[in-house]
Amino acid sequence: MAEDNQYTVQPGDSLSSIAQRNGVTVSDLVKLNKIDNPRLIYPGQKLVLREQPEQDAESYFSELWIRITDANGAPIPDLKTKVVAGADSQEHVTDKQGLIPPIQTQKASEKVQVFVAKIDGGTKKVAEIAPPAGVHQATLRSPKVKLDTALRVHQGGADHHEAAPLPLPPGETQQNRDTAGNPVVNVGVECPNNDNLRLGPNAKFRDYIISAGTRSGFKPQAVASVINIEAAKLVVSVEKKVKIHGKIKTKIVKVSTGEWNPASAASGSSARGLTQFLAGTWLGEAVRSGTFVNEKAEANGWVTKDAHGKYHVVPAHKAELLDFRSNAEAAIMAAVDYGMSNFRALQSNGYNFSGLNDGERAKILYLSHHLGSGDANRYLAGTIAADDTYSQATPGHPARLIARGAKTLLIAQIGASAAAKRAEDNGGNYVKAHRLWLSQLIDNGVNFKNFACDPTKLADVRPLLDLVTAVGGTNPTF
Repeated sequence: MAEDNQYTVQPGDSLSSIAQRNGVTVSDLVKLNKIDNPRLIYPGQKLVLREQPEQDAESYFSELWIRITDANGAPIPDLKTKVVAGADSQEHVTDKQGLIPPIQTQKASEKVQVFVAKIDGGTKKVAEIAPPAGVHQATLRSPKVKLDTALRVHQGGADHHEAAPLPLPPGETQQNRDTAGNPVVNVGVECPNNDNLRLGPNAKFRDYIISAGTRSGFKPQAVASVINIEAAKLVVSVEKKVKIHGKIKTKIVKVSTGEWNPASAASGSSARGLTQFLAGTWLGEAVRSGTFVNEKAEANGWVTKDAHGKYHVVPAHKAELLDFRSNAEAAIMAAVDYGMSNFRALQSNGYNFSGLNDGERAKILYLSHHLGSGDANRYLAGTIAADDTYSQATPGHPARLIARGAKTLLIAQIGASAAAKRAEDNGGNYVKAHRLWLSQLIDNGVNFKNFACDPTKLADVRPLLDLVTAVGGTNPTF
């Protein structure tokens, strides 16, 4: 075992302090070291910090998991596919989750071509993907819905006029007759619609997204893009064949369905719910007058107002209030309430967002949600330092943290080892490493065109670092 993957417990250590210093989570330490009582560790104890990768596993530049869905985002099972990657060609049939086995490429220039069987015979090329390094997932969406339906017995005339089909919710079907008495199957699909909003597997949250857009003044596609980057996704377990010590073995891996998980919980923090609110931030929203959470909390008796009009959490109902984070509507509404509050704080510091379109404003909104208004202000100003900043200690007053540094921010997100590697790749500069990592995260993850039935109806969106200067901020020179 590598020395940098093992830690010797020192006097005064706790699992939480060890986890924080090494960029891991307490739950990971407990699991890896089979610790029965997290409060009982002793000096000299050897702890494994991270799970070691299997030796002799197959090597690759990228591994691509492909999932195929219909027009409503439901998986298409039993679909014959052919995948070509470089000189390798493979034929598969999608499983019940619409998945085919992972496709691996060996170099950056290698592209993956995907073909599917047509109903009338032959194949059709549906995608060509140039996957980046690492493990990624791609969802390919068919513009159609495949149905197995029995022919209904003819019982008379038309059910509706062909020019005015009966409206149906996405995924529902209805058998009808046209004016000539011919059988017609009416299928509810998500697109097109008056809002130009496509949510796919998250269509169940449609009303909440539209309401949040109305509440915040953002297009619903922009709201969906912010929720999507924050929300944990439901996963399914699938088998994967790997070579270990020269033998083929089967591993069980988790693959995302793309559906948001309202009951998600972070392992290394108090973050919970669809939009991963920390406990303290959520309680802050509950006592901030006029927020969605405040209104619901007051109606439920979870908060009370004092003689000065200030809200306080009722201690006996604190747990109920925190559990409310798993309510999907509350989580979505809270995300826009909190985001808009941070947004206004940034505007009060002199940043001008009036020239941004909704997709660009969504990036700033998520920047403030991710960092909080204080750190987001320093990101826009280009003043985040490499290390944490503390006040000067005086007798009776120890130094206190004033501002988190880029190193701390990056380690909190990707772990100490990955952060060190990114800093090394950027000449040892943690400020540059964090800035580029976060800008890439937001540029790749907050894309409101992904949630449009017709993306051409939405404006193009500039990269985050271009938006920094557009709103009056500063990008550091490295």
